[in-house]
Amino acid sequence: SFQSWQYLILDEAQNIKNWKSQRWQALLNVKARRRLLLTGTPLQNSLMELWSLMHFLMPAIFASHDDFKDWFSNPLTGMMDGSVEFNAPLVQQLHKVLRPFILRRLKSEVEKQLPKKTEHVIKCQLSKRQRYLYDDFMSQRSTRDNLKSGNMLSVLNIVMQLRKCCNHPNLFEPRAVQSPLCLHQLRFTCPGLLLDLDDKQFGRDLPMFFDIRKRFTGVSSAT
Repeated sequence: SFQSWQYLILDEAQNIKNWKSQRWQALLNVKARRRLLLTGTPLQNSLMELWSLMHFLMPAIFASHDDFKDWFSNPLTGMMDGSVEFNAPLVQQLHKVLRPFILRRLKSEVEKQLPKKTEHVIKCQLSKRQRYLYDDFMSQRSTRDNLKSGNMLSVLNIVMQLRKCCNHPNLFEPRAVQSPLCLHQLRFTCPGLLLDLDDKQFGRDLPMFFDIRKRFTGVSSAT
């Protein structure tokens, strides 16, 4: 990017947690004097996701991926899975390193500053096809048996199927789109292509021309 910005602010910063992704690399190349990341989930699966965010903010300070992994990620991962004893000084050291760069705010701290929430519930009636598919699915014996079983996965699958039906019937039961527009078959006729090359004049120094000549001959024979 040739444009230089004063501030680069990214919301939902967890979307650049993967330092190998093209998105992370593309945004890292954006020139900006200051960078700010907003996220409610800075960590989801691995502590190295945190390194991706910190390196994006301050590549000079959080430069080494391997060092961060050796110092913090591997030991803390071992603590969580029980293979390594809890190391309180290490956790405190990580907090000390990150504290100057992270500003955390709880909902209870900012709730009074937020405007009142207004909810509008709009009910959308099902179309005839949606209603038919919905009722037909609920009347099936397999659906009733799964509901009676109380199995969480089975019930969740039923809810997901009904959700598809309510969002759009084609998500639940795909069908081909029919259009009244009719296009007649298109046919192209290629006249014979002639390439007059003097083999003796060019010799064998230009094999590409002879390859083109063979291809043109094939096109000519096919017409």
